[in-house]
Amino acid sequence: MRRRDLLAGSALSRNGRFRAAVSVCSIASALILASGCASVRHRISGEEARKAREFFTAAAAFPFPFTASYSGVAETSGRVLPFVAGVRSRSAAEETVGFYDPLGRPVLFLANDGAMVTVSRGEAAGEFPPPGMKPFPSGPVSLGRILAGAPGYTVEEGEVYGTPEGGWVYRNRRQRLFSDLPRRLIVRAEYDFAGKRVVVSYPERETTGPPPLVRIETSGAKILMRRDVE
Repeated sequence: MRRRDLLAGSALSRNGRFRAAVSVCSIASALILASGCASVRHRISGEEARKAREFFTAAAAFPFPFTASYSGVAETSGRVLPFVAGVRSRSAAEETVGFYDPLGRPVLFLANDGAMVTVSRGEAAGEFPPPGMKPFPSGPVSLGRILAGAPGYTVEEGEVYGTPEGGWVYRNRRQRLFSDLPRRLIVRAEYDFAGKRVVVSYPERETTGPPPLVRIETSGAKILMRRDVE
């Protein structure tokens, strides 16, 4: 993957170097790790359960390829650090996410083959990622689908619930998906991986298309990624 193919938009700031060893680590972890706080919910059945399952199944019918660029900030250790990023997903088993400093210099790349996520260093990488970092076993997750507001894993066997507010929840051993109250959109998702936790939400989502803002929360870090207008 060449640098120009993934370079994500213009820099947020042209002053100073990108000091994102910690923030990039958090971003990478947030995209490949998982979970979050479970809300109170109740089982649903009959016609409502059928409609809920159809809703989440339809949300998982994501059309590839998907490409997008982002400008973002990571809040970690009391610092707010800017970055730019780009994703290219030809399929769930062939996708790359690149992170760059505000001057456009590559810091790291995540390559997902549908089973493992490989981390590689860019020319502007500092202490992270370290050389020779081993791939992460991720299972059949799609990073592109997560950033596009779709389920990261396929929706197969699982349970559907209702929330006290009236929304729907889908849960299996890998992910939890939450609808908005009108039951039109996925507005939050939680992913489980190797005992780690991350919550992805889409605060400004109003349509079924890729959301304009992606918020990722994991232990010790909050990441905001705003999609660049094409």
